[in-house]
Amino acid sequence: MYLFSLGSESPKGAIGHIVPTEKTILAVEKNKVLLPPLWNRTFSWGFDDFSCCLGNYGSDKIIMTFENLAAWGRCLCTVCPTPTMIITSGASTVVCVWELSIAKGRPRSLHLKQALYGHTQAVTCLAASVIFSLLVSGSQDCTCILWDLDHLTHVARLPTHQEGISALAISDVSGTIVSCAGAHLSLWNVNGQPLASITTAWGPEGAITCCYVMEGPAWDTNHVIITGSQDGMVRIWRTEDMKTSVPGLTIPEEPSAQPPSPRGHRWEKNLALCRELDVSLALTGKPSKTSPAVTALAVSRNQIKLLVGDEKGRIFCWSAEG
Repeated sequence: MYLFSLGSESPKGAIGHIVPTEKTILAVEKNKVLLPPLWNRTFSWGFDDFSCCLGNYGSDKIIMTFENLAAWGRCLCTVCPTPTMIITSGASTVVCVWELSIAKGRPRSLHLKQALYGHTQAVTCLAASVIFSLLVSGSQDCTCILWDLDHLTHVARLPTHQEGISALAISDVSGTIVSCAGAHLSLWNVNGQPLASITTAWGPEGAITCCYVMEGPAWDTNHVIITGSQDGMVRIWRTEDMKTSVPGLTIPEEPSAQPPSPRGHRWEKNLALCRELDVSLALTGKPSKTSPAVTALAVSRNQIKLLVGDEKGRIFCWSAEG
């Protein structure tokens, strides 16, 4: 593990978004995301007047300010699936899909394409997959809603979680959805059916703050999930297929990923902890009770390096060989 420096372009606060490219690593602070595919522009929110801004990466220069978002209250989360689609949500409980108009390579305006209603409390996190045309919103009302990204319509609502949703991720290989509520980690298939779940830690310090799905080969039905927590720990999980008995071939109370076989068995996915990475221990050789929270995760394209951002604005890089 080593500390990665972005030089003059280092974020000025807690890391919110990390994008590893072929040549370098890009990162911005919380309340800011990088826009694909060039990642040279940023969309930022969280201002006192509820406005949002478009800017250049690595510069404080603002290209445009959008005041029309203020009508929807305080923005708490944003995701940008395409160069011209920006999705915001927050205190209003409404998920807003915006279209960014670009002419001759320059942004011109931002207009509301669709407002999506369904949550009853503030929306705290968003995740999107263009490949699966899927948008997932998570809220303080302990629910996640799946939306069709192409038609901007409601698809499904996941069963109620134990706490408000703190982090979401979608695999672009399998469409697997990861939802985190407090210290509870759950996996769902692209249709919203449960695959596996586990409580990753105990106490508020173990609450999950960010998550990431490792993208393996399409034929591999197992998944690697990475979570970052309030306690400064990075935990790596892997799903394992387990054969369980079904006494008397009774129908289980909770839906299973696969139906029982005629022989009275079924296969279920189980989440197993593979590795715990302690940032403080790796840096100083000593564990710390006051480690900064992990706030962002990313994996390099060749999947050799794990990138971890914390609330102090630092980025750490772990080699998969280690």
